[in-house]
Amino acid sequence: MTLAILGTGSVGSALGPRFAAVGHTVVYGSRQPDRDDVRALVARTGPEASAALPADAVAEADVVVLATPWEATEALVRSLDLAGKVVLDTTNPLSFPDLGLLVETSVGELIQSWAPDARVVKAFSSVGASVMADASFPVGVRPVMFVAGDEGEARATAIELAEALGFEGVDAGGIVRSRALEQLAVLWIAQSGVEGCEHALGMLRR
Repeated sequence: MTLAILGTGSVGSALGPRFAAVGHTVVYGSRQPDRDDVRALVARTGPEASAALPADAVAEADVVVLATPWEATEALVRSLDLAGKVVLDTTNPLSFPDLGLLVETSVGELIQSWAPDARVVKAFSSVGASVMADASFPVGVRPVMFVAGDEGEARATAIELAEALGFEGVDAGGIVRSRALEQLAVLWIAQSGVEGCEHALGMLRR
C-alpha cells in the first residue's frame, strides 16, 4: 500500500519508517516538503520514501495517516479531497497539563463529519511514539491497538497495518468508539508521568 503520512512530528516520524520497513510506500505530506528535517526523515525512512505537499501526497495514497497537531487538523482535513480514502486518525484533543479533552464527542467523529466521504478509522492514538516505533516487549503479550470506524473494510485495513508493526489489532466497532479510545490515550499519557513512555496495554482473554 501507499501511505500518505500527514505530519512529520513525533507520531509521523515514528510510523513512517516502520511502515516502510514492512514493505509499504510512504509519502510524507508537509507544507514544506523541502525543509531540512523533512528531507532527513525521508532519507531515514528509505529509498522509496518521498515528501510532497499534503494534497499531492493524498492523491497518490491508498491510506492517509493524520498525524497532525490537533489545532491544525480541521483546516487540513477540510482542504483535502479524502473521498474514498481510508483515513487513520491518530490525533488526540488534549489540554495540558490537566489532560482534559477539548471536544464533547470525539475527534474521530468530527473528522468523519468534516470528510463525510472518507473512511475514517481511529487508530494509533493510545500509545506513545516510541512504542509505535518499536512495539516489541519482553513478555508473551503483544501491545493492543484498538481501532474504531464505521466501515468494516477500513477497520480491517487498520488492523492489518497495526499487526504488521507488532501490535494486536482489535476491532472496537464504529467511529463513536473513538470516545473511549481518546480516553484511553488520556490514561496512557497520565501513566507516562509515573513510569515513562515505554509502556502499553495488552489484551488478555480466557
